[in-house]
Amino acid sequence: MSERTATAPRAPGRRIPGQEPRLPGPRILAVALLAAAGACTEALPTVEREELVRSGFATEVILEYDEFASGARVYGGFGRTSDMGGGFVAHDFGSRTEAGGGRGEGLEASSLLRFGRYPRSAQVLDTTGTTVPDTALTFLFGRLLVRFDSLSSVHNDRPVDIVAHALTEPWDGRSASWDYAIDSIGHRVAWSAPGGGAVEEIGRASWDPETGDSIKIRVDSAWIAAWSDTTDAARGVRVSTVTPGVRLRVSAALLRLETRPSVNPDTTIQVPSTTENRTFIYAPVPRPPLKTLRVGGVPAWRTVMELDIPSILDRPDELCDVVGCPVEITADHVSFAALRFTTRSTARAFAPSDTLAVDLRSVLAPDILPKSPLGPSRTRAPGKLVPDAWFQPPAGEILEIPVTGLVRDLLRGETIDGDPVSNTIAVLAVFEPLSVEYMSFDGASSPSAPSLRIVLNFSLDGET
Repeated sequence: MSERTATAPRAPGRRIPGQEPRLPGPRILAVALLAAAGACTEALPTVEREELVRSGFATEVILEYDEFASGARVYGGFGRTSDMGGGFVAHDFGSRTEAGGGRGEGLEASSLLRFGRYPRSAQVLDTTGTTVPDTALTFLFGRLLVRFDSLSSVHNDRPVDIVAHALTEPWDGRSASWDYAIDSIGHRVAWSAPGGGAVEEIGRASWDPETGDSIKIRVDSAWIAAWSDTTDAARGVRVSTVTPGVRLRVSAALLRLETRPSVNPDTTIQVPSTTENRTFIYAPVPRPPLKTLRVGGVPAWRTVMELDIPSILDRPDELCDVVGCPVEITADHVSFAALRFTTRSTARAFAPSDTLAVDLRSVLAPDILPKSPLGPSRTRAPGKLVPDAWFQPPAGEILEIPVTGLVRDLLRGETIDGDPVSNTIAVLAVFEPLSVEYMSFDGASSPSAPSLRIVLNFSLDGET
């Protein structure tokens, strides 16, 4: 690694009176407790060697973006809505005036479901009270059960009207989007109308978040019979809402069949149908950011940049007065390092409504980005937790992602095991994709561009 010198004045150093330097206190207790559970070695800038505690000198340096990094950019397109296993419904959400002026376009979202082959048999009680297998079942009607994650949903504590429609146009459960029923490589078929094409209403229900987390909608026998044809690529259900200003997260959806067994025709039982496809479609699709950084969303966004940590320092003055400058920085001097990102208020349609988790990984093959494989996580489980409130106006909170081990590796030129280390990193969501929500941060050209905070420790007795 070529030598780099950081020269701008920074935070003053301080002698160590027998105790470790301290980080600023955590912003919220919940984040601190969860992070501490798996990140003890990264939680505080500690001095590990006893002689440094007795006779050492510690200083904190904050490097501006241009002093340690370059090439910050955002890549998108990781994963699909169908990978989430859940979904969203929304109507005209976030269309009110956004912070900073202008009018945001409201989010529209619907969940799409396709049910699989109905059960061919069930264990039922016959007229004698004996449990026997029955392979001659008669399906009378169905009940669509939809469950919502009330903690991750935005509903303004009021009832929400949910509507189920039957789809009538062939669609692909993996690639369907708001505009296209099929959107795979080399094969694209648009809906006859955005949002699911021609549909027929099945039923509706009102979800009151104060009374429960789910709704049931009756499905009549005609639709149950039609959906039994598993060769019909048009079969499916669209779940949506007509209540404006809400965004609900769908945690589960299933079809229960009201069934008459042949061995006891005077009774009915409920049997579940399998779910073959579950996805959601939405509009508008966020455009790539021009000057800001982004993490999360679906398909997911990642922020990538190159790091070039300076190996020579000639500040702060307090350090130079004690050890002389310029001074060479080695991996042994670094007791703590953290990348710092400044949060921005996200467009309300996609603003986080629950705590999200951020990960940081090395990019193993930068030449083939965005398809490069990534190395193991550089954070500890469950990732760096970020409160949703940090992205609400006026935002401007500082997110610190500990990177002590990475900075040591980069200064060393290799890992502690002697393996090569990539200087290209990706900041991403812990799970991809996880939500339609994404996190926004100030970009490299902003006065609040990413920075690097390093706590350095020096011996005063001639040793490292």
